[in-house]
Amino acid sequence: MAADATARRVLRALGREVEHPSPLGTGLASDAWRVRSGPAWWALRIARDRPGAGATYPMEHAVMAELARAGARVPRPVRGSWQLDGWTGPAFSVTTGLEGAPLAESDRLRAAPALAAFLRVLHAQPVSGFGAVQVDGGALRGEQSSMPAGLMAWARRPLWPLGHARLEDHAALADRPHLRERLQAHAPVVRAALESGTGVLVHPDLHEENILDAGGEIGVIDFGEALIAPAAWEFAAVGYFTDDATADATLSAYAADDAARVRLRADSTAIGLCFGVHRWAHDGDLSEERDAFNDTFLRRTLARM
Repeated sequence: MAADATARRVLRALGREVEHPSPLGTGLASDAWRVRSGPAWWALRIARDRPGAGATYPMEHAVMAELARAGARVPRPVRGSWQLDGWTGPAFSVTTGLEGAPLAESDRLRAAPALAAFLRVLHAQPVSGFGAVQVDGGALRGEQSSMPAGLMAWARRPLWPLGHARLEDHAALADRPHLRERLQAHAPVVRAALESGTGVLVHPDLHEENILDAGGEIGVIDFGEALIAPAAWEFAAVGYFTDDATADATLSAYAADDAARVRLRADSTAIGLCFGVHRWAHDGDLSEERDAFNDTFLRRTLARM
């Protein structure tokens, strides 16, 4: 009831009090609502009462605006709480709605070329710096001046194998010494893949709910985790959230030539070990029971090295 009242308060402030919001979904940091807007609809996200919730909304609007201008199928920014004089309520974001259903597992390989085309547009956006994306005078800039510093700051927790992160301190790996040994053997290769890549704008949260399929057309939503990182980071994430076949097909459609494909596949496989360790720690922070999935992903990725 409280969330519904907040949504109506936002709509009143926007002069849309006659509209009737309907729940669209609930995430870790936001509640989402579907709001009629003539023949189309808006997506209203309202930050939940937790530290940092809504802080990425201005950045997301800037990213989506650039991508929309480049022809990508993404939501278009409408209004944000930071643009509303005198607003004292929770942070909110309003964008156009994007039609489509979450990408089905059976359609992943079919969608790989379209996903690769989207990633080419995303990765071509002009950016500077590394790590979490900030908006600086309308330009997209990473908050750090070096790739390792940017990745470690974005992760918000130790990021193996960078800095002083140790696998022995990883809660889920503490009782898996053999897996730790296998991972540590590849630390130099993983570190090189992380540090040598050119920084590009990556999503990197492309799970099925953020890839919307509308009759063969692919759209992408939720840019809250966007960062400036090696392009290989994106494909490591796609492999984690979907499967190796989808990641490989997307990478092959994305790469400019065979040499680029081989290099990108090697780097994304190595970075997959870093990403898998990171996500396992992330799941632990959220008390999500995904030990079997994360263990299997890391072992599968080790077999691809």
